[in-house]
Amino acid sequence: MPPRMSFPLHLNLPYALERDPPAFEDNAIKYPEALARHFIKTYTKRGDRVFDPFAGLGTTLFVAEELGRVPFGIEYDAHRHEWVAGQLDHWTNMVCGDAGAVEKFGFPKVDFCMASPPFMRVTDKWNPLYAGNPKQAGYDRYLKRMGVIYARLANVMKRGAVVVVHADNLPGTTYTPLVRDLSLVIGKSMRLEAETIVMWTGRAVPDDYSHTHCLVFRNVKSA
Repeated sequence: MPPRMSFPLHLNLPYALERDPPAFEDNAIKYPEALARHFIKTYTKRGDRVFDPFAGLGTTLFVAEELGRVPFGIEYDAHRHEWVAGQLDHWTNMVCGDAGAVEKFGFPKVDFCMASPPFMRVTDKWNPLYAGNPKQAGYDRYLKRMGVIYARLANVMKRGAVVVVHADNLPGTTYTPLVRDLSLVIGKSMRLEAETIVMWTGRAVPDDYSHTHCLVFRNVKSA
């Protein structure tokens, strides 16, 4: 396994959404390109395989390709999948499907993973990991499924690969400590190296979104 890296606990990054969203979406589900760019440049080199199991609007994949890395990804929503794949040179590396089936898609071993999985509040019934199936409602099932997805993801990652999970704690009538909860369930299959707090800079920073969190894991599963 590669030697332990140094993972910063705080970063300052510019808040700017560089790519316009598709007509059927807004930018609410994406993080700034600067976030993906920082982690990809820091923990990969040109030619490395970069993976996003919750591709969304493709920020991680677009930035990976921009930096000379090879993107791979999964997106459940067919409209988002078509929109992202249609703009990638490596479009055949983009799969429309369930991230929980990651082992079945024939991906090669990848060098790095960065994703912003769907968020869920403690009080929500709709489980985004099951497309709202009422039989799978509830936060506990959400966390359990997230743990399963990342345990399976470890099987397509190279040993020692860095895995970055973007998340936010969610205020409300009942506070949702999502960052902590994801660190616990994903940490059952990967080693948690750090929690990096990212402070946004620039005039475009939303009034209610001054910072965000990135959990940094290492895949310690044998190849």
